[in-house]
Amino acid sequence: MASLTDTTPRRLVGPAPRARGDSAADSTARAREERFTLVRMAPTGDAVVASTRSGLWLVQTADGSRKALSTVTDTLRGPQVTLSEWSSNGRTLYLAYASRTSWDRGILRVDAASGALDTLVRDGRLYGSPSVNADGTRMALTIAAEGRPADLWLAGGRMDGAKRVLESNPQFASRVLPQTQLVSYLDADGRSQFGVLTTPSREARNLPTVFSVYESFFDDGFDATTMYLASHGYAVMKPSVTFDIGYPGEAWLKGVTASANKLIEMGIADSSKLGVHGTSYGGYATNLIITQTNRFKAAINVSGKVDMISFYTDSPRLGVRNVNAAEKTQDRIGATLWEQPQKYVQHSAVMFADRIKTPLLLMTGGEDHNVPALNTREMYFALRRLGKPVEWVNYTNGGHGIPMTNATEFADWHTRLLGWYTRYLKAEAKRATTSQ
Repeated sequence: MASLTDTTPRRLVGPAPRARGDSAADSTARAREERFTLVRMAPTGDAVVASTRSGLWLVQTADGSRKALSTVTDTLRGPQVTLSEWSSNGRTLYLAYASRTSWDRGILRVDAASGALDTLVRDGRLYGSPSVNADGTRMALTIAAEGRPADLWLAGGRMDGAKRVLESNPQFASRVLPQTQLVSYLDADGRSQFGVLTTPSREARNLPTVFSVYESFFDDGFDATTMYLASHGYAVMKPSVTFDIGYPGEAWLKGVTASANKLIEMGIADSSKLGVHGTSYGGYATNLIITQTNRFKAAINVSGKVDMISFYTDSPRLGVRNVNAAEKTQDRIGATLWEQPQKYVQHSAVMFADRIKTPLLLMTGGEDHNVPALNTREMYFALRRLGKPVEWVNYTNGGHGIPMTNATEFADWHTRLLGWYTRYLKAEAKRATTSQ
């Protein structure tokens, strides 16, 4: 910590220097446990909240003394506790609580001086963006449930007398909307996973089923595209995936197909009518999945790269996001292009376009500087060369993901997405109805 007047930084928390006699392993383990990430500074400047692998800490800026606000005993399945709000006088902190094994969420209040913790509310709803007035007697926040858009609520400082003051979509009251549920299953390696399933109704069975992929999903927040597909008779599953460094393509195959097996076992999914799509990292995943399996009868890649090599070395963000993501973070290759060139080939779906049998729709934005449309376009020309079913839609003024340029293009994007699935997942049913 330092200030404009006291410019010499001093350490508040962090691993102590390696002591004489400490082994390298002991020093590394201690450093790992004492690795702090700053979350927020108190409005009064006399404390900060920092996080470690073991939980949240309230740290006094005067002397670095600290006390735990929350502790984590199970980093995989233990509940998540995050800081949501800090009163302007610095006396009270508001924490968001979320289980990772059930839809059990809430808001906790902590007295900064005593550390006393109160549970203000805890149930299955999603709570967001609490904002407390200066004296802590009133609170504004958003509340959502069952995949619906969030509404604005006002309550007392202890969540007493909560009242909805703005219903974001009152027209939904007169409609029967799709239903959400949390589904647990085992992936191909026997690890426990969760996925969020949305269906037209609780009783729906033997449905054409679409898998919306990215990384891990858990909460049932509002997703317009998911609700749109479910309202047209599709089950939509958002499966979770556990990754091993160097093998992201294999991880998606294991995680997504395992969730498909679960839905077929439950009687919800029609095994002959499975589709898969994703945006950005999920689009990249979609292309890799269909080079490894023919189970999916339709696929859609939205703003996802198909060539890891050209993405790594030929991008407006070269040296910042693309290289770091490939080597160390989201892409999880775990090495540079020159250390493990075969990994970059293995995770470039365009290199295995000849294996793809699934009809593929590619959707890009001409102004996308995150994943340039030219990268995704490589797959279009590869599949055209191979004589395989593919379409490419590029929104000239669109950015990354769904085009937000205007209402017409937003609607057109959804119409094309639904149309692709209708063509390949419902065509047989339509022909059978017509023949009768």
